[in-house]
Amino acid sequence: MKKIGVFAGTFDPIHNGHMAFANAALAYGLDKVYLLPEPRPRRKQGVRALEHRLEMINLAIADEPRLGSIKLEQARFTPHETLPVLQERFKGAQIVLLFGDDVIAHIADWPHINDLVQSVELLVAVRHHNRNKLAETFAILHQTSGLAFDYQLIEPAQVDVSSSRVRASLRAGDTSHMISEQVAAYIRNRRLYRRVS
Repeated sequence: MKKIGVFAGTFDPIHNGHMAFANAALAYGLDKVYLLPEPRPRRKQGVRALEHRLEMINLAIADEPRLGSIKLEQARFTPHETLPVLQERFKGAQIVLLFGDDVIAHIADWPHINDLVQSVELLVAVRHHNRNKLAETFAILHQTSGLAFDYQLIEPAQVDVSSSRVRASLRAGDTSHMISEQVAAYIRNRRLYRRVS
């Protein structure tokens, strides 16, 4: 059975840290990883248009045959609505969802989270917390809510970068070493992330 990774996020813009996580997931044993930009991310305002973010993803992964991108129609992703769409798209494959460790703090609040717990494996990038702290968080979730996640922790190559840092760097006029040259050229040509005077 193929193992397909789905890495959902804002990708505003996609940066070297995202790429490091996706490639670490491939090394973990996934057959392919698809990056899935969320049209209207929760708790984030003022993100660039989905078309821009998707095009930047496609530029970043152009030379990576085991990475792909997906566009879904839902404005916001929920396990109840999005998971059946992914299961239909990748029928016969095991779906593994990729998350940064910052997502885990909010995951129990997602609607219909039981659908996700029962259906997929999680692959969590250790970035902001250590492995023991994350394992403890999952244990507490299990004790307090009964959610028994099937998860693995991986530590991608440490890339000290975030989308907010990239945007700040671009606003300051730096094309940034934190993104690929193809993505940087797209941003320059579309005049994205410029300081508004």
